Formats: sequence, structure tokens, C-alpha cells
Amino acid sequence: MFIIDLFVVLVFVVLFIGTAEIIYWSYKKEYLKAKAKYLRSVIDQKNDASSTNEPFYSCVYEKWNTGEMPLSEATAVCKLKLRNI
Repeated sequence: MFIIDLFVVLVFVVLFIGTAEIIYWSYKKEYLKAKAKYLRSVIDQKNDASSTNEPFYSCVYEKWNTGEMPLSEATAVCKLKLRNI
């Protein structure tokens, strides 16, 4: 009986971990697609000198491109920086 219980627990653990990995990697793929789309938008806005948001997007791009901070942190910092000007 102990061997059957151990087998059932082992199967459950393997299935649980397998399901978690599938969910993790599928959401990570979607997250990376959304991040790439946002980054393309940042670059397009940065290169559009006629845009009123050009200083914000330039700030975000520069902070991200130099490796100073991640994209989400750069966005938050530049929002605060440009709001205080």
C-alpha cells in the first residue's frame, strides 16, 4: 500500500510541476511579446521629434538603453521626473 501511495504522490508532483512549467513559459512568452511591443512604441515615439511626448520617451529609452535600469523602472522614473519639471 505504501508503494502505491508513493507512486500516486510522485505522479501528482510530476504533473503539478509540468503544468506549472507550461503556464510559466507561456505567460513569459506573452510578457516578452508585450514588452517588445512597448519598446518598439518607445523607440518610435523617441524618434518622432514632433511628438509632445518625445522627452518622456527619450528619457525612458536612454535609461533603458544604457543599462541604468529596467524598462518598467525607467518608465516610472521618467514619469516622476517629467511631472516635476
